[in-house]
Amino acid sequence: MRELDRVIGYEDIKNELYRIIDIVKYPEKYKKFGVSVPKGILLNGNPGIGKTLMAKCFIKETGLKTFVIRKDKPDGDFVDYIRETFEKAAKEAPSIVLLDDLDKFANEDDYHPNAEEYVTVQACIDDIKDSKVIVFATCNDFEKLPESLVRAGRFDKCYFMNFPEIEDAKKIIAFYLKDKKVGKDVDVEEIARFMEFRSCADLEMVINEAGIYAGYENKKCISQDDILKAVINKIFGGSKQLGCDPESERKLAVHEAGHAVISELLFPGQVAFISIAARNQGMKGLVKKNKDPRSCSDFEDIEADIMISLAGKAATELILNEIDTGSRYDLRNANESMRILLDNIAAYDFHTWCHGRETSKRVYDHLDDAVATELSRYYIKTKNLLGKNREFLEAIVEKLLEKKTLSYKDIAPIREKFVKGGNNAA
Repeated sequence: MRELDRVIGYEDIKNELYRIIDIVKYPEKYKKFGVSVPKGILLNGNPGIGKTLMAKCFIKETGLKTFVIRKDKPDGDFVDYIRETFEKAAKEAPSIVLLDDLDKFANEDDYHPNAEEYVTVQACIDDIKDSKVIVFATCNDFEKLPESLVRAGRFDKCYFMNFPEIEDAKKIIAFYLKDKKVGKDVDVEEIARFMEFRSCADLEMVINEAGIYAGYENKKCISQDDILKAVINKIFGGSKQLGCDPESERKLAVHEAGHAVISELLFPGQVAFISIAARNQGMKGLVKKNKDPRSCSDFEDIEADIMISLAGKAATELILNEIDTGSRYDLRNANESMRILLDNIAAYDFHTWCHGRETSKRVYDHLDDAVATELSRYYIKTKNLLGKNREFLEAIVEKLLEKKTLSYKDIAPIREKFVKGGNNAA
């Protein structure tokens, strides 16, 4: 197995790196084309997704001697260390200098393009440009790096590594499970849908946490329930003890069921799970949807997002006949999406399009009025759709109160029972 294949996913990036490795190993093939090895390679992406592992695999595949620079010294000493390391790499070329977490080299503020550390790295790269030294860097926040440092000629190849999507998440989960004693009920697909767009480190942590649960309860193997409980508790801030009275719990279930039902009516099967045990960034309850690969945030998608945002409030009014006091975040989302329709893309007409400094106050005032009018119209539409599918909504509420968390596998049979022919969303 080739070294980069140890990294799951990111096939496009790995293919690009393999081309560079080929130039390093077989330079004679490329001499007739006047090709040289790219001087700088940068991997950018969130923490915990495998950037450093990717860099190490690249380095091992090339077989070149490597010099690693990380911010682990006081500022003055660190600047001297950067210079010394580049000088050593140049003397022992061909070689690689790995700048790990480059965006952490200077951390006195959020924006520091002229920080001494970056100026030094930039100067060192220029000093070795005629030597056979490859500079490989990783960073978590590309925006913190000065443009002069990451331009072509210093970093010729810049790649963005995103969080794993469903298929890659399944492979990563299967990898972490392969040496664990797991039950026959463990469903990698379900876990992946719970954990889409989470880092490899998060995926590994959840599997380990599930093992702790199983061991503490003296089980013979890790069950699916252990893993899903670990997801809710460790990723989404859940707790076995919800800490609210039955009336408050029902309100929460109705609210979250509203979001889920509208999602399922508009995009059947897209809800990964609903939970009233989750506490996501201070919010009680959560509906997580998986990304539809066919979705491209077009007009219909934005309209659907507005209705989904309004559905918690609409369900509370429909089922409980009271005002929902927990929908402020949802209303802000709906408002922002509506402004995109009316202003950013002028979806209905040009009367609400704010077109720069010359836009009159009258247009801004009309935009505010139009947003309120359209949100009211969409709210009625959402409430009517929930009323039309009230049995589906109430069934989800009751099941949610019973289980606290419902996966797509729990939702599907309920939807199929109450949404005949799939056309009740019309």
